[in-house]
Amino acid sequence: MTSKEPQRFPDQIPSLMGSLVSLLLFLFVPTIGLAAEPGATLVIPKKEAWTGQRVPIFIELRAEGSFKSSASFDIPEIPQTVVIKVGNPVLSSETDGGNEVFVQSHEFALFSQASGNIEFPPITARFSHTKGYTGPVFDASYQTESVTLTLKRPPNSESLGFLVTTDSLTIEETWDPKPGPLETGAVLKRTIVQRASQQTGIALKPAPTPEIEGIRTYPATPKVSDKTERGTFLGERRETITYLVQQPGLHTLPEIRFDWWNPSTETLESKTLPAITFTATAPPTPPAKPSPLRYLWLVPVVIVLGLAAFYRRSIASGLHELHDRIDPPQRRAARQFVKACRSNDPAASIAAWNHFRQFDSEIISSVALKEELGRLNSMIYGIPKNQQEWTGEALARAFRQSQHHPAQADHVSQLPELNP
Repeated sequence: MTSKEPQRFPDQIPSLMGSLVSLLLFLFVPTIGLAAEPGATLVIPKKEAWTGQRVPIFIELRAEGSFKSSASFDIPEIPQTVVIKVGNPVLSSETDGGNEVFVQSHEFALFSQASGNIEFPPITARFSHTKGYTGPVFDASYQTESVTLTLKRPPNSESLGFLVTTDSLTIEETWDPKPGPLETGAVLKRTIVQRASQQTGIALKPAPTPEIEGIRTYPATPKVSDKTERGTFLGERRETITYLVQQPGLHTLPEIRFDWWNPSTETLESKTLPAITFTATAPPTPPAKPSPLRYLWLVPVVIVLGLAAFYRRSIASGLHELHDRIDPPQRRAARQFVKACRSNDPAASIAAWNHFRQFDSEIISSVALKEELGRLNSMIYGIPKNQQEWTGEALARAFRQSQHHPAQADHVSQLPELNP
């Protein structure tokens, strides 16, 4: 009979303890290795996307305390790619063995026209933080690791070139004025507005502006804007194109087609703005401009007037002398005397007679003229014998006869007495 050897459990305790320690190390060491540490991490949730599609990316900053001021990032340039900042950072915290780590997450949107694998280079992040909730502020600078993103080009889209990828794209156009019969030189303004969901205005396709015979095209600088509401990203691109009609005739503005890839339905969609046809008439012929030669006749006039103004005194003297030759002063004085006599005005007659004597000191006088002059003097300087009014018709007739028939008149060298 063989006896059994007694069991010795205490001898196995060391091996059991070693297995337990190994198990604990296996469970807790990976956790400690994956614990959050201060730094910067680039996170791209989607490793694959369509060309032209919005790809959200995040940069997570970790620090031992509260973040101070705003973080800055050195985004490297990637060919055919645009990266824009979206919204405000989101704050959170993580706990590592009783130590709290503060996390600040920044969202960006990536739009790329590339296809295939794209390596996102490291990004340098700079920020300031405290250790804990309060205390001195420390500046930190970290670099993310590079990440590879795969972009797929939709099938049958190679001929489109620039590709917009969106679930919804609306296109509107307005004209000022509306196209119709125009005159050469008229101006048309066309405004095209594109709005796309999950897109930025920068990544929307520009409207083409081909050369059109007889029409000059002037595209203005486009206006782009983005709106973010409750997680919905809406991009807008507004373009204004000015057309100047330079030639008369029939003109056609070609249609404009916009194509995009719908990632939800995975189909190519398009919208076409129809072609515009209108006629332009020649402008009316402007009236002929009057020739400046028609004013040449003014040149001699101006010259004559200038000379007349310069020599006005000499001209006035010459004209006066010519007038005296044509109509001598003696003859004018004789007419004035006759006119005064016929007006039966004794005072005017005496004044005219005295003026006449200045030109003819040796007066040829007749008997009748002497008698009539005596009556005139008596009327002015003496007491008339009768109260009848004086009439000068006889004096005027006697004076005319002495002028026309000097042979019948007596020559006197002295004037008649004023008071006989």
